[in-house]
Amino acid sequence: MDFQHSHSDNPRTSAIHPPEKHRIHESKLDYSNEPTPTRLLSNYIVHCHTPFNAEPQLPLLVNSGQITPADVFFKRNHGPIPDIALDDHKIFIGVQQNPQYYFNAESPAVEWKQLSMHDIMSKWPKTTITASLQCAGNRRDGLAAVKEVKGVIWGAGTTSTAVWSGPRLCDVLRDVAGVSSDMLHEMTRDFHVSFEADDHVHEDVCYGSSIPLRKAMDPAGDVILAYEMNGKALSRDHGFPLRVIVPGFIGARSVKYLQKILIQPQESMSFFQRHDYKILPPWVNHDNVDQSWDTAASLTEMNIQCVICTPTEQEVVASSKPVTIKGYAIAGGGRAVYRVEISTDGGHTWEPVDKMEQKPDKKSGMYWAWALWEKTVPRTNKSTEIIARAYDSSGNVQPEFPIWNYRGVMNNAWSRVHTLPALQHHM
Repeated sequence: MDFQHSHSDNPRTSAIHPPEKHRIHESKLDYSNEPTPTRLLSNYIVHCHTPFNAEPQLPLLVNSGQITPADVFFKRNHGPIPDIALDDHKIFIGVQQNPQYYFNAESPAVEWKQLSMHDIMSKWPKTTITASLQCAGNRRDGLAAVKEVKGVIWGAGTTSTAVWSGPRLCDVLRDVAGVSSDMLHEMTRDFHVSFEADDHVHEDVCYGSSIPLRKAMDPAGDVILAYEMNGKALSRDHGFPLRVIVPGFIGARSVKYLQKILIQPQESMSFFQRHDYKILPPWVNHDNVDQSWDTAASLTEMNIQCVICTPTEQEVVASSKPVTIKGYAIAGGGRAVYRVEISTDGGHTWEPVDKMEQKPDKKSGMYWAWALWEKTVPRTNKSTEIIARAYDSSGNVQPEFPIWNYRGVMNNAWSRVHTLPALQHHM
């Protein structure tokens, strides 16, 4: 395959460079061109308008079915939503060698290659996967109820599932950057692949993140460069014209508005990789957090999660009729949801759900999409606490209580909903 690449007499310079970026102060970020007319705001609980962050109502989310429509899918942004022209957009791919191979202190140069969206859409087979994305801050409200946390106080609606299409990242990196397909190759085993967006955010120059290169190069890892969502071109809300989809990992790694891909010996230096999306120790708070980021591991795979979507908290239900409980469960790393259990007596006794549906990927066999489940229980004439918990195929189970951390991420405690009987409501 032919790609535009750099030519230079100096082996440590590159004729092609990604556009130079500069950080924009938060007060200067331009939100005047947000795609608000296309949003059905009645579907959402809006936490912030600039940047726009919203999650769907839980009954709507679960009743939308296995595939979440784009106008129900949660919205997560760190800055203004860019307006990018498809024909003008370029993707830059480069490899940075390990500095230990050099005998001077000069950082090794990167030889960049450049792709157009036409290249992305025509030079490799289009792969389609069904995968759930979940914000690492999903259910942050449960941790905020314990103690102060930093971040948008999300409920349990920042999990959604879509059908994504585009080339496999492993094929693109093999053909464009010459990365070995041998999973035991030193570079594939030890390096990382970083992603940067063509956008502006107040925390950094742009949004960025990275994943281990071995995840990107694993054919069964199903990492793709997606230009379609649910059979249509990505909307601006969801990353048009191109985004990475990293199934099984936290949503923060599936970078939208993708512009730059760099293979490098270390994780991305982005704020969102180094100073965010980490589980900090319980003694860390706003007073000492700056000294704690470097010693905490960056989040990768999602943990086991299960949420009750209906009935909702403090919902009044008829005491004379059975109640159908609905929800979702999801596990990270392609693991299957093995079992979902329900308790209506405070966790003393448990029963399996009546119905649960989760389908593996047709080619890799990995479980990238959530499981939707249902359970019908009889009613009693008193207030009831309904509890749900899930197990994955590796035996991981949700903890009974929230495990607090200052950043408020990865809360997967038992899901609890308190309902009120109709008779009590009318008294």
